[in-house]
Amino acid sequence: MLGFSITEFSRKILGVNQRNLTFIRRLNPAKYKKYADDKLLTKKVLGKKKIKTPELFKIIRTKQQLEYINWAALPKSFVIKPNKGTHGSGIIVFYGKKKGKLEWIMPSMETMTVDAIKLHISDIIDGKYAIDGKQDIAFFEERISNHPVLKPYSYKGIPDIRVIVYNSFPIMAELRLPTRESRGTANLHAGGIGVGIDIGSGVTTTAIHRKGFDLIGDRYDLIEETLDEPRLPLRGIKIPHWEKILELSVISQQISKLGLVGVDIVIDETKGPMILELNARPGLAIQLANQEGLLERITQVQRYKKKKTVDKYVTISRNLFGGEIEEQVENLTGREIIGLVERAIVTPTQAVFELMNKGKKKVATIPRESVKSKVDTGALKSAIDYNLAIELGYKELIGIQQVITRRYHTLDEAHEVREIYDQKVRNKEFDTIKDFVVVKSTNGYTVRAVIEAQITLGAVTKVYRLNVSDRADLLYPVIIGKKDLKEFLIDPTRTFTMITK
Repeated sequence: MLGFSITEFSRKILGVNQRNLTFIRRLNPAKYKKYADDKLLTKKVLGKKKIKTPELFKIIRTKQQLEYINWAALPKSFVIKPNKGTHGSGIIVFYGKKKGKLEWIMPSMETMTVDAIKLHISDIIDGKYAIDGKQDIAFFEERISNHPVLKPYSYKGIPDIRVIVYNSFPIMAELRLPTRESRGTANLHAGGIGVGIDIGSGVTTTAIHRKGFDLIGDRYDLIEETLDEPRLPLRGIKIPHWEKILELSVISQQISKLGLVGVDIVIDETKGPMILELNARPGLAIQLANQEGLLERITQVQRYKKKKTVDKYVTISRNLFGGEIEEQVENLTGREIIGLVERAIVTPTQAVFELMNKGKKKVATIPRESVKSKVDTGALKSAIDYNLAIELGYKELIGIQQVITRRYHTLDEAHEVREIYDQKVRNKEFDTIKDFVVVKSTNGYTVRAVIEAQITLGAVTKVYRLNVSDRADLLYPVIIGKKDLKEFLIDPTRTFTMITK
């Protein structure tokens, strides 16, 4: 049960009773729950569909088998798990072996001897950690090689990503990090850290840590940094392979036939994302980590009809539940997040517009073009295509087309031409051209006219100084250089914003 008040959130929270009665009972019948409750069966059914899971080393079904294990043949690093364990109970992670001895090192720096391991496995077989309390099976599994992006945030263990999937829609996600307190397991109940993930971008948001238990249930603190040294900020971590993780979570849910499931995924450094296990009764603290309610998100996807492909479900969810991190970053920095390609609206300045209508009785409509623009942090200044500038009313460029499209072989020659036309600007022979600049290209130098135009990029509208060049053969008629990007933050994974004319 969650230890927070429903009044803390503006959106609907899914509670334990409603989860069990309305969703688990209806969507997760017993004949399908077995695919989640039995970890070995999970590996089997997913393996048939070529879904990767951590490698299985050994299965122990009886205590008698313990006497026949070749302990010396076990690797230095591995994990022991109960087949039907819950909440991470009974899992022991070994990340090293004591030199010259049959003792394995745990994240706590304590070691376990063969006799201690045998005793623990006996407890597993007796059902001490099983979800139903009945006799169970123990197994040895490979320890995942930690991904370098996530390794600094984890204390001697492997983090996992929990994705909640409802009828093929990935509706909420959380990064779970091992700590010293949790003894190297990514278990929130044991003291691990839960960090909300923005579904759209795969970037982490709010982090929580369990502070105890009372009559209401588990209670959590909001935290900003990891608990162990080095203290690292938890907001803004970009999860590797995010699209693949969402796809795997949907496929795994569909294979299991569970209507509401928590899919736990680990990311191996070389093998990539793998399914760790499925949970037919996913915990609810994930709502606190995301500062969102599951019930609200379930309601949003219920209006969508069944889709034919996995990527359709993923796309809808990313569109519905993405953007939280962007809003937070924009609020904190005062800057808008844009992608490398954005749809921009370009119009002449008011001064140029007035020159167009000088001497005319009827006022014309101001020209307006909606075009794709390239956000180029490698370019210092912004640029516009010659033909687009003409369409917008900068007709003076026609008279100097040969000058600004010609290639000059030497820098001195280009500067001589620039000085001639700069003098014309100083003499006010041009109404719409503000300056001339020399630009080096791959096969010489060009002299470019500089104009001013108004551009709307995202929610920001301002006047840009634009170098005019012939971009007719190029994909983007407008380039936004880094000199004009002070109002923005750039997300290279984002697609351009659709702004229509």
